[in-house]
Amino acid sequence: MEPKKAFSIFLVTTLLAISIFAAGCTDIKPEPYIEDTATATATPNATANVTPEPTEVTPTSTAVPQEYLIRITSYMFIPVGDKEINVGDTIKWRNFENSKQARYLVNENGIWEEEQYLPYMRYVSHTFNETGEYTFYLKGRDTKVLTITVV
Repeated sequence: MEPKKAFSIFLVTTLLAISIFAAGCTDIKPEPYIEDTATATATPNATANVTPEPTEVTPTSTAVPQEYLIRITSYMFIPVGDKEINVGDTIKWRNFENSKQARYLVNENGIWEEEQYLPYMRYVSHTFNETGEYTFYLKGRDTKVLTITVV
């Protein structure tokens, strides 16, 4: 067989194998990281020259509960650093360990009665309905603490 023909067959076979592998990985949907920044956009007032009638304003909560993802990888919480969230928000911890090892999530504030077992690619979530500070760490790595402050 000619070297060019053999190389072409090898190249086509390799590309086909990569395509099949990539197609098999589509059932895992990436989840967004926690974003700590909020953006507000101001809109110009089209009726700037018109004086509006005074109205009574009743304060209402317009905050929509958010869900945040914290990835567990290399015995670390990603994104790194403590988090501040609002009452009603949900945190989801998901095991993305490269070694595909299970991890145990521990909370010292009594959210769970026992540590949470997290096999590879599984998650546990909690909705925070009370203000306060909550600390979390991974069993075996209690020096890497994640503090979530609920306001």
